[in-house]
Amino acid sequence: MVIEAERDKIPFFKQYFSVIILAANIIVFIWQIMDPTGHMRVEEAAFVPADFFKGKNLWTLFSSMFMHGDIIHIVMNMWFFLVVTDNCEHAMGHFLFLFTYIVSGLFGSVLHALSTIIIPVSGYDEIPSLGASGAIFGLMGVYLILYPRNKFYLPSATGMVMRKVSAGVFILTYFISELIYGLISLTDPFGLGSTAHFAHIGGFIAGAIIAVIFKAVKGDSYKTKKKS
Repeated sequence: MVIEAERDKIPFFKQYFSVIILAANIIVFIWQIMDPTGHMRVEEAAFVPADFFKGKNLWTLFSSMFMHGDIIHIVMNMWFFLVVTDNCEHAMGHFLFLFTYIVSGLFGSVLHALSTIIIPVSGYDEIPSLGASGAIFGLMGVYLILYPRNKFYLPSATGMVMRKVSAGVFILTYFISELIYGLISLTDPFGLGSTAHFAHIGGFIAGAIIAVIFKAVKGDSYKTKKKS
């Protein structure tokens, strides 16, 4: 798993919306696994592209952002969230951060829905999607723009050694991989698993655009903000 290589002294628990979002994801997951039907409430609150195009259940664009398919899904998403979120909220301010998170998640779901139009699989647009990945990829886009020189530790191929890489290289490589996976999924949507890659791509693009605008307006002033 990726971790930050250098302690930036940004206090996580003072990034209020980051704490609330983390708690909300955990609470919703607990609510899901308590579903007596055993379906983890996917049928109730997950996002279905076919419904979106019919103008039905549009509220699931939002609710699906806080749902996860299993314990591995939520652990992986929340790990990446914890790595990048405190820097993003500290830099952007609480409300712009929240706006960016939500818009990234929404845009990711919309791009995923649009991709189902192209995929030549009957009924593909009726498969529910869920997860915070689109919103988290949006934060990764923000991190890439605002903190490209920060360092991450990544496990080596053997997993026995941690190697240091720049955040910019890691995030950009990850995004390019998602682009490739997304293009492959247009012809073979299940060949790489059941991941909605275009939700990741859409979220990343939305977050990066907002971050570019933010940096154009604010310059580098976010780097000197008080950290405690």
